[in-house]
Amino acid sequence: MLALLIRFLESLQQFLDQLGGWAVLAFAGVFLVVQMLMIPGAPLGLAAGFFFGFGRGWVALMLGCTLGATVNFWIARTFARDWVQRKFGTHEKFRLIDRAIGQEGWKIVALLRFVPIPFGLANYSYGLTPVRFVPYILATFFAIIPTNTLFVWIGATSQGELATLLGKGRPRHPLEYVFLIIGIIAALFALRLIARIAKNAVSRANGPA
Repeated sequence: MLALLIRFLESLQQFLDQLGGWAVLAFAGVFLVVQMLMIPGAPLGLAAGFFFGFGRGWVALMLGCTLGATVNFWIARTFARDWVQRKFGTHEKFRLIDRAIGQEGWKIVALLRFVPIPFGLANYSYGLTPVRFVPYILATFFAIIPTNTLFVWIGATSQGELATLLGKGRPRHPLEYVFLIIGIIAALFALRLIARIAKNAVSRANGPA
């Protein structure tokens, strides 16, 4: 699987090299498709820095993530709502998150962006919730900046080939552990909010008529 991923990214790099100034937009389009298919995007995040360097790589990745967050959200809100509902909306955890977002809005979205939930899956799921589009996209954009910056920076400062960058033996940068801890803390805060909201909802349901 790793060898297949590396071959794909090497072919993508060769393709992007031929596009000149359009390469950043093309990369964003590839990321859009990848997250629509709910394929993990972390390797592409590293590759963005490797392909373009830090500045252009950051723009390419942020553009791809923002487009992905927009398109999947729109798909789930419109013509594919029934399919997304059948696929994800029946899970108990989603119902709790949906209820929490209904009360706390973009705050829950921002917190959960730090939690390692597959990006494409999260984008589809948020389309089913009551959150409004503008707060959703703003919360998403600002919440993904730290992690995306780290991915691109690691890729841009890599001294090896793609195989080295993506290999299982790659030493983790200390900041990766920092963001892992941040993700755990964000998850705990989000779960605490969600549990509180769910408890309040049950209390109201069981209260006097």
